[in-house]
Amino acid sequence: MDTEPTITLQYVRKDGRRERTKLDHHTISEAREVAKWVLHVGNGFYTEVDICTEDGPIETIQNPAVASPSWDDRRVTEPTGVGQK
Repeated sequence: MDTEPTITLQYVRKDGRRERTKLDHHTISEAREVAKWVLHVGNGFYTEVDICTEDGPIETIQNPAVASPSWDDRRVTEPTGVGQK
């Protein structure tokens, strides 16, 4: 009997926490559709979804509704006056 591998969707919240859902008897294409639907319905609650098999992650779908921080947002800057003599 031919069976599809179990696919796990790992949803990443804005706060970095992860939630998992196992999809039995689904194809990768169906898993992509489920992941995109959850990102859309979640209305910005999730930043991305990792599609995984037993061998590990195979694809990550980013949420276009959630802006990723730009490089400028990640820079560490010194407050005004620090380091000045």
